[in-house]
Amino acid sequence: MVSSCRSLEAAASMRCRCPYNGSHCCGFVVAWSHICLVGLLLMMSPTTCEAKIVLGSAQLTGEKTESTLTKFAMSPYAQGKAVLELHSKDMYVDETGLKLHFYKDEDWKRVKKAPTCAEKIRLARKSVPIEFELNSTPTREKLKRHKHNKSNEKGLWEARVETTIPGFRSDRPQYWYITLDDCSLEVYLHDAQAPKMEYTLTVMDETSEAKVNSDVFKQEPVYIHTPADEAGMSRLHVVTAVVSLGLILLISYKILTSISTGGSVHAALLIVLVAAICDACSSIFELVHLAMYEENGIGNYTLDALSAHFEAMSDSLVALVLLSVGSGWTLPSDVLNGGGLNNEGFMNKLVCGLRSPAAALVGVGCGGGSPAGFLALAIIASHAALAQWGRTYDEDFDCYHSLENPPGRVLMYFRVFLGLGFLVGVASIRNGGRCPHSLLPFLTKFAIVGISWFVSLPFLSTFVASALPFHRRHQAISAGSAFAQSCSIASLAWMFAADSDASAYHRLSKVQGKGDNLTDMTSMRGAGSSPKKAWMFGKTKVRLD
Repeated sequence: MVSSCRSLEAAASMRCRCPYNGSHCCGFVVAWSHICLVGLLLMMSPTTCEAKIVLGSAQLTGEKTESTLTKFAMSPYAQGKAVLELHSKDMYVDETGLKLHFYKDEDWKRVKKAPTCAEKIRLARKSVPIEFELNSTPTREKLKRHKHNKSNEKGLWEARVETTIPGFRSDRPQYWYITLDDCSLEVYLHDAQAPKMEYTLTVMDETSEAKVNSDVFKQEPVYIHTPADEAGMSRLHVVTAVVSLGLILLISYKILTSISTGGSVHAALLIVLVAAICDACSSIFELVHLAMYEENGIGNYTLDALSAHFEAMSDSLVALVLLSVGSGWTLPSDVLNGGGLNNEGFMNKLVCGLRSPAAALVGVGCGGGSPAGFLALAIIASHAALAQWGRTYDEDFDCYHSLENPPGRVLMYFRVFLGLGFLVGVASIRNGGRCPHSLLPFLTKFAIVGISWFVSLPFLSTFVASALPFHRRHQAISAGSAFAQSCSIASLAWMFAADSDASAYHRLSKVQGKGDNLTDMTSMRGAGSSPKKAWMFGKTKVRLD
C-alpha cells in the first residue's frame, strides 16, 4: 500500500485521525509549547500540489456492473477536475456502455439501494463516455501493473478522460462519488468481452470561489487535491500535539522531581505519560502525512497507519487506567470491601485483578488466575485490530471512530461495554461498607468523568451521523474525539500528579507514597512469590500497588 485511498468495490486491492506550583515549570512549558507550535506550523507551510491520486483495478461483470473509484469532498461552487487513465492488456470489445458517472452525496444512499445498474445511473449528475485506443508503445510503469511479459509485444489498450466535477450549483461543501460502470453487462452478459482494467484517477478540488452557470472549466481555476472535509484538520492536529506535549512535560517534571528528592514513582503516572506520548505521536504523524499529501496527492500510508495505531493505543491505555482505578487500584486495602476480594467467582477474580494489575499480568497473588490480565491484553489488541480494520475502508484519512464503517460501530459497542464495567467497579468501592464518607463525593465525580469518556465517543458519533450533513461529520468526530482524549489524559495526570492535599483521593491514595504498608515493598523472586509491589531501577522505585 502507498496510500490510504481505498475503493469500496474495486476488484483488486488499492495502492492508492499547571497543577504544580512554581512559575519556572509553567514558563518552561509555555516556551516549549510556542517552539513546538512554530515548528509544526513551519512543517505545515503551503507547498505546491497537484491532485489526489487513486490507483487501482476494476473488473466489471454482469453481476457487478459498477466499481466505485473514489469519494471526494469539494468546496462550495467548485468546478472540480477529474482525470481518469484506463489501460488493459486485452481489448474491451464493446465500450459503448462503459461510462464514468458522478453522484452527489445527497443521492448516494438511493444509488446504493437501487437494484439495477440502469436505475443507479438515472441518479447520476454527470455521465462521460469512455473510448479505448491501442497504444503500441506503453510506458514501463503501465506494463508493470499488468505483470504480463507479452504485453510489450502488442501494446496496451488505453483510454483517457479529463472532465469537470459539476459542483457549480452547490452553495455548501459536498461529497462526490465517482464510479466506472457498464450497464450493458447486466443485459447481454458478455463478461468475457470486458477485461480487467488498471486505472489512475486524479481528482482536484477548485477553490477560486468564482461562479459559473454551467458545467464548464473556469477561466482561472485554483486547483488543490486536498478534500474540503480536511479543512482545519491541520490546525486541530497542531493544537492536539501542543496540548499533549504540554502534558508530557508536566508529567515528566513531576516524575523527575520525585526521583530527585528520593521519592518513588507510581506506575499509573507512567502509564498516563505513555498515553500522552501516544496521543502526541498520533497527531504529529498525521501532520506529516497531511504535508506529504499536499505535496504528492498520495501522502504516506505508513505514517497514516501509525497515526491510527498510536491513537488506538492511547485510547486503550486510558480505558485500562480508568477500569483499574475505578475498581480500587491505588487505594489502600482498608478502603476496599473487607480489605479486598476473595478469589472465588469470575467477577471477584476480575475486580481483584483490576485492583492489582501487575499481579494479574504476571499471574501471582490476588491476580493469579484472574481474567483481568487477559482483559487488559484484549483491550489493547482489540483497539489495534479495529484501527487496522478501519484502514480497509474508503477513508482518505484515518478516522476509525466513524459509525459509517463496521470497525467504528464495533468500537462504539465495545466502549459502552467497558463503561458499564467501569461503573460496576466504582459501585463496588462506594457500596463496600468501608469507603470513608470524605471519599464519596470524589468517587461520584470520578464516576461521572469516567463514564463520560466511555460514552462520549458513541454519543458523539450517533449525534454526528443523525444531525450533521455528510461534509461536516469527519471534522466533528475528529475534533470531538481529540477533545475528549485530551481532557481525559489531563484529568488522569491531575489525579496522579497533584499534591497530597488536592482532594480526599489524594490524601488516601497510594500514589502519594504514604502509609506504612508502602514501605514493605519487595521484588518478585519467583513464580510462587507474593504480588510484586515495586520495581527497582537503580535507586528509582516504581510502585505497582
